[in-house]
Amino acid sequence: MKKLLFLSLAIASICMVSCKKDRICECTVSSTTFKTTFNDATKRQAKDACVSQTYDNGNGTSTKVECKLK
Repeated sequence: MKKLLFLSLAIASICMVSCKKDRICECTVSSTTFKTTFNDATKRQAKDACVSQTYDNGNGTSTKVECKLK
């Protein structure tokens, strides 16, 4: 019984640990695409940093930047 409980706790703790690796954020502005790499980031950290934004062009118009985590 104790072995089963220990094994269950070990498996649960392994599943809860996030894997850190290099993640790529791909953004598109008009027809131009650019990529940003986040090194040793969890999926949540990279997703929070890779967000779609709107930029003011300075002449009263704005441009939407679409970003996706790859």
